Amino acid sequence: MSLPIPQLQHNIPDDAALENRLASKGLKVVEFYSEWAGPCRSVLPTFRRIRLDKDDESALLFLTVQAELCNYLEVAKECRGRSEPLFLLYRNGQLKAKIEGADTPLLSSQILAFTPPNADVDDLEENPLYLAKMERERIAKGGAVKDTKAKSSKRK
Repeated sequence: MSLPIPQLQHNIPDDAALENRLASKGLKVVEFYSEWAGPCRSVLPTFRRIRLDKDDESALLFLTVQAELCNYLEVAKECRGRSEPLFLLYRNGQLKAKIEGADTPLLSSQILAFTPPNADVDDLEENPLYLAKMERERIAKGGAVKDTKAKSSKRK
């Protein structure tokens, strides 16, 4: 009996799903593609090889996002109508690399350089996307807006 093969790429259907993924620990390789072109297939063998070498599945996720459906990240608008994919590497909510086109050697080296040994080495309190999401949710529940300037001046 063989072990089930984990899903390699996760299709992100909307902005809320993208925000949830980026506001979590680990490296996220986000591929933006145009609807008519579809996700890039030439990078799949590279992604598969890298994925098989990682024990902690949450330390590295490959995401595909149709540019025409994304308004969460401004860069998605640049990708609309293009035939060439755009790959963004986010770790702990911070953009680490931007790679245009299916440059598999560059993608491979950047993914290996930025992937943590396990997702727990990242701290959500240092993830700006997570903090912004939590603040919006707190305000939506009736909380007051936090004064981040007062907080940062106390740290100095």
